[in-house]
Amino acid sequence: MKKSVFITGAATGIGRATALNFARRGYFVGGYDLDEAGLKVLEADIAAVGGTGTVGHLDVTDVEEMSTRLAEFVAAAGDRLDVMINNAGLLTAGAFEEIPLATHHRDIDVNVKGVVNGLHLAFPFLKSTPGSTVINLASASAIYGQAELANYSATKGAIHAMAKSMAQELARKQVRVNVVAPG
Repeated sequence: MKKSVFITGAATGIGRATALNFARRGYFVGGYDLDEAGLKVLEADIAAVGGTGTVGHLDVTDVEEMSTRLAEFVAAAGDRLDVMINNAGLLTAGAFEEIPLATHHRDIDVNVKGVVNGLHLAFPFLKSTPGSTVINLASASAIYGQAELANYSATKGAIHAMAKSMAQELARKQVRVNVVAPG
């Protein structure tokens, strides 16, 4: 049976490159994002590298939509969720006090609550797939901090800490959790 990978924020950047890498390796790829035009390109590129999968709209802050997309994907993937990649994220750079509070809150919602939603809602599928793995995208900014990226650094720090804690907790349930911190 073909392994599967569900990727948030898959239309561009790291998410897109990751989707294509898994497609080349024979995984059934689920690429999800708000960028529907980017998803159409991704879908064509997955096919062009000989891969299979599905793409779809996903707002990671919408619990109902996340639940629906995960269930649809797992059904299409033969009732498997081998890899869950929480990649969706926002970066707003600038002086902390000059960034509108609503923008800070939006970034927290996507970068932290989006990952919490993904982890929580994917858990039943991960638990029922032997050898499953979660990969959460953080940033080197989470470890070192960076001027004019205070909120971003804080959100990615939360993801880093959550992944380390969840790795210990979910190991008992045979689910691996990792964190990647580019930069």
